[in-house]
Amino acid sequence: MVQCLELYYRQSKSQKDIAETLGVSAATVSRLLKRAVDEGLVRVELDLPRTPELETALVERFGLRDAVVVATGGRGDVKEELGSAAAAYFEKVTANGQRVGLSCGFTLYQTIRALRERRFRDLALYPLSGESTLKLVDLSPNTLVGMMAAKYRPHVMAYALPVQHLASLREVERERRRLLRDSEIRRIYDAAQSVDVALVGIGQIAEQTPGFCSLAESYGVSVRRLRQLGVVGEINYQPFDAAGQIVNHPELKILMHRVLSVDGGRLQALSRRDDRYVIAVAGGRAKVDAVRGAVSGRFMNVLVTDEDVASALLR
Repeated sequence: MVQCLELYYRQSKSQKDIAETLGVSAATVSRLLKRAVDEGLVRVELDLPRTPELETALVERFGLRDAVVVATGGRGDVKEELGSAAAAYFEKVTANGQRVGLSCGFTLYQTIRALRERRFRDLALYPLSGESTLKLVDLSPNTLVGMMAAKYRPHVMAYALPVQHLASLREVERERRRLLRDSEIRRIYDAAQSVDVALVGIGQIAEQTPGFCSLAESYGVSVRRLRQLGVVGEINYQPFDAAGQIVNHPELKILMHRVLSVDGGRLQALSRRDDRYVIAVAGGRAKVDAVRGAVSGRFMNVLVTDEDVASALLR
């Protein structure tokens, strides 16, 4: 393994050349290099281009605890860039033994992909909401909790929240009460309200968008109707307007209860605490309105975004 590291990192040899030099297969070289990372012999430090002026301006304008703004300009997929930046920030502020909550979305998927394996011990991982539907397999909180648990196994505890099996919205409140009478579900749900670090995505309002939009459409509430009601974005299945207020219209309130989720008010309360981090990760020009509403509502105290969105917010 040490020979592989010397040849690969210090002499910049290819894995094929290392295999020929050591008389082993290329697959063996690949396994040894991965094992060296897992065992802590190799540490990867990311130094992504950032724009500190925009970060400072966002903190001052929106009363954030911190902001991370990654540069844009064709260097790669913006979600992957945001995921790498969010993972680095998460690893900076998180400590062994803490409770971590996850919402859903592809940007958070990229965040978890970028985390270093076995970086933490004794984390307790919680979904911030349950499954939204049986018809669509999505990057749900339960799925992402499982992915993060795989990064930190075996020293991790991971929990799940159930899907509510409902055909009719008339059954929502009754099923919700039934689930929360289960002592184990209630314990997980209550613990998710008080995590030390929450990682959340911010969803836009658009056709065929996973999250609250897909849930609403499955019950006949169209994207056009959501916009008529003033919804500009959603966070953890909580729709909000341009001022950052949860849209509690009767058509939407029942949908919010369709999923067991940490509500917007609780995210706001966690964001106000000095000993808690609520890290929202979102970018891309299509999400400007959603991100603007989310920061106006102070659903997070840390924002990870790109310079296009940051500039638009500040304008």
